[in-house]
Amino acid sequence: MKYILPIFLVISQVLFAQIPSYVPVAGLQCYYPFNGNGNDASTLNNHLTNNGAVLTTDRFGNTDAAYNFNGSSQYLIRNTPSFTFNPSSTFTVSFWHNRNTSSVVGIPIMHASNAAGNFIWLFQTGATNMQFGTNKQQAAWIWAQSTSTTNAWTHIVLVYNAGAMTLYKDNVAVATATFNHAGVTSATLPLYVGRGIGGNYFNGKIDDIGIWNRCLSACEVNDLYTSTNTLTTVNAGPNLYACNGGSVTLNGTGASTYLWSPNVSNGATFSPSINQTYTLTGFDANGCSAWDQTNILLEQFSINAGQDLTICQGDSAVLTATGSPNIIWNNNDVSNGIPFFPLNSGYITAFATSANGCLASDSVLLTINPAPIIAAGPDLVTCPGDSITLLATGANNLVWNGNIPNDTTFVPFASATYVVSGADSLGCTGSDTLQLFYGTLPDLNAGPDQSVCFGQEVTLTGTGGIFMYWDFAIDGIPFIPQTSGSYVLFGASNEGCQSTDTVFISVNDATSNTISASAIDSYTINGQTYTASGTYTQLLTNAAGCDSSLTINLTLDFTGLNENEQLFSLYPNPVKDIFVIAVAPELIGQELHMTNIEGKSVLSQLIGTANQAISVQQLPSGIYFLEIGEGVQKVLVE
Repeated sequence: MKYILPIFLVISQVLFAQIPSYVPVAGLQCYYPFNGNGNDASTLNNHLTNNGAVLTTDRFGNTDAAYNFNGSSQYLIRNTPSFTFNPSSTFTVSFWHNRNTSSVVGIPIMHASNAAGNFIWLFQTGATNMQFGTNKQQAAWIWAQSTSTTNAWTHIVLVYNAGAMTLYKDNVAVATATFNHAGVTSATLPLYVGRGIGGNYFNGKIDDIGIWNRCLSACEVNDLYTSTNTLTTVNAGPNLYACNGGSVTLNGTGASTYLWSPNVSNGATFSPSINQTYTLTGFDANGCSAWDQTNILLEQFSINAGQDLTICQGDSAVLTATGSPNIIWNNNDVSNGIPFFPLNSGYITAFATSANGCLASDSVLLTINPAPIIAAGPDLVTCPGDSITLLATGANNLVWNGNIPNDTTFVPFASATYVVSGADSLGCTGSDTLQLFYGTLPDLNAGPDQSVCFGQEVTLTGTGGIFMYWDFAIDGIPFIPQTSGSYVLFGASNEGCQSTDTVFISVNDATSNTISASAIDSYTINGQTYTASGTYTQLLTNAAGCDSSLTINLTLDFTGLNENEQLFSLYPNPVKDIFVIAVAPELIGQELHMTNIEGKSVLSQLIGTANQAISVQQLPSGIYFLEIGEGVQKVLVE
């Protein structure tokens, strides 16, 4: 995870590397993994002296990774550990033990001496019980007790919080007690493993002893029991280099609160004076912790940017800095020793990074004599047949590309880019560019010529251009032309070139005619048959497709229907709604019948008076026959 050069840092990490990641290191006073010896894996070097204990397999089956004690003579001891506890202290003791079946009381761990009045503590096992005890030496013990387990690896945690005692067995808080002795003294006391100060040798195996000068959280106890990390996101960050006596910032991530050792504040900037390894412990809101390490090393590093430089604007410059093989200029805008084209005068800074990440910089002053400000004029859009003039200002001896002299008028035939160049009195040159866009005429289409009748709507729709409009119409809007004539469509192309197209509209008038005609019984003209005299009008279409009005003055005479007229008569005839029938006296009381031209009966009625009104409002127009007795007359219903 970290790339470390100094030997002392490598050693420091090797020592911590013996501590599993799930073991908290914040406040750690000693940690004994018993990996082949009784050495302390913490940085405090509280190594144990072995008095006959024998290496054995641990709970994972690893050989020579735990100690076995015979219950009579074997133990380990640290006579002067670096930690001292008193009744107001906070501490935690964690270890694994596997007690052989025995009725003898044994002490896996004890911190005590025979001196009266000292604060002492221990953990002991018996035939049926196990207990965490604290005492004022030569006074009564205070016990937090639970049942004992034999022939199985059991995890024990003793938590002491300024008098409040808690005993954990296999991740469960099984007992509590309160230390209440007064007048207690404290001193540096021996640490016993496998026996107590007065004997009580332990019979079984012990492994992974850890002692902290703080109370571990329930989450940390769980991690020690499960040999896992609940919190896995703590990161101390990469190795850092304090360059040229500068400062660094340690920023831990992945937790809620952070604790660094040596003591610095997370996110605070400081200036280290020596190469050193820093250990970060992170805590989340649930009290879970994890740790990580990083290293801070010191380094001196510098570069030389070279001499100041003066050039003309537009000329190339070469900057060469020395002191490092990986120099960059102004965030890599310039490559070192390679020509480039600067835009502005000013200081240009060279940067370099050492192999260890230290930064160095140096600056050179670059002076750029300004190039003449040449103005080629605005870009142009021209249409076919239009001429342009190339006229630039701002320098002497102005010349356009293509050997075109300045202030020249000509007719172009295509789009082109024109560049003009010139020099000032300092010998600095400049240029400017004019872009010529050659447009095309729109392909306008006003549509086909049209022929309409007077009063008829016309809609003109043009295509082929943009911004199109008509001289006497609106595109796509119907209108009624009054006379025949031409309509001009105006439009432009996308480049703005304009053109026109024309459509002719012929307006044709309506016509009228009158004829007089006579016929017997009926008269047919233009497919329409008339059966009564009168004046009729037909609306036809003339040769131009417009309305043609035909007026017919018609006189009809009827034949074969006047028999027995002496017996009855009727008027009016033709009839619209009601006609009156006058009958001879002998016809009163007889029945009147009307049939249509197909012979179907449409009306029957008794004759009640000599003059009787008959309604034909319900009958459609046409020819009918009225019959009374033997007499028949034709009736025309309009």
